[in-house]
Amino acid sequence: METCKCCNKEFKNLKGLSVHFNTKHNLNTKQYYDEYLKKDDEGICYICGGQTIYRNLGDGYLKHCSIKCRDTNKTINHLYWKGKLQPKEMIEKRIHNTNQLEKQKTLETTNFNRYGVNNISKLQSIKEKISIGNIGKILNRTYEWQKNIIDSKRRNGTLKHSDETICKITNKINEYYSLNFDKEKYISKTSSHSFYGWYNGLHFRSSLELSFLVRNNHKLFTSCEKNKYKIIYEINGKQKSYYPDFTDEIFLYEIKPTSLLTHNNNELKIKRGIELYGDSFKVITEKECPYLEKTKIFELIECGIVTVDEKSLKRLKNYRH
Repeated sequence: METCKCCNKEFKNLKGLSVHFNTKHNLNTKQYYDEYLKKDDEGICYICGGQTIYRNLGDGYLKHCSIKCRDTNKTINHLYWKGKLQPKEMIEKRIHNTNQLEKQKTLETTNFNRYGVNNISKLQSIKEKISIGNIGKILNRTYEWQKNIIDSKRRNGTLKHSDETICKITNKINEYYSLNFDKEKYISKTSSHSFYGWYNGLHFRSSLELSFLVRNNHKLFTSCEKNKYKIIYEINGKQKSYYPDFTDEIFLYEIKPTSLLTHNNNELKIKRGIELYGDSFKVITEKECPYLEKTKIFELIECGIVTVDEKSLKRLKNYRH
């Protein structure tokens, strides 16, 4: 039973008592506690003597003014909660009763009112602290860890980036590609490349490209997948980049079989290349450069002149030419 210190009326619990003195005596919980329950040493930090925060009617004031002071107090068992988990029922209840989208909106509003930004990590002082704190740290995120994060965000409806974040990512990628990107430094193998390997220090992504290099081995070629050869074209209002295949410093060569000349955006890329380079832009198909016979390619591989991976070798065996 709880007794009101103002009028001696009894109540079953603290909740009933707090409603009573709030409505009948016009006191909030802190005012009531300060008037009738507060001890002389309450509200003062045990470590530094600073003021502490009032918590609630049952607990009164916190014993420490900050986390730093709390951690300095050697009388506290800081390892008490280590290894302990909340009951599964409690976790499920919290997840079920929490509207994450509403919670996020409230947090952003509070941050904006207090600091002028919807996320305190945007403050320069916080950015510097985070940067300093992350120096030397390497966290290898496991598959299970990443999966749990994604599943949690999917349940809460917060998996997608905000429009602001999408805009930032897009701008950064466009800036990087426009200023620094030499594609030959980041050679990738994709499912669209049926044949992949190296010849005379140049990488090729099709048997037609290899045929072109071998049949013109008297010329000195370099890769066009460098920033200076990048061709910008536009489709559906968006800018995209494209690289020809090789150059001998006189012509730029785009190697494509006739079956792919109109595939996807190839027609638009080639048109843009001709607009920029005119007669210096050459499109080479199997008509201008016939495919090498499989036996010839196998000979080059056995001699070590051509290097391919196992998948390309298997695909080569199935080629008709």
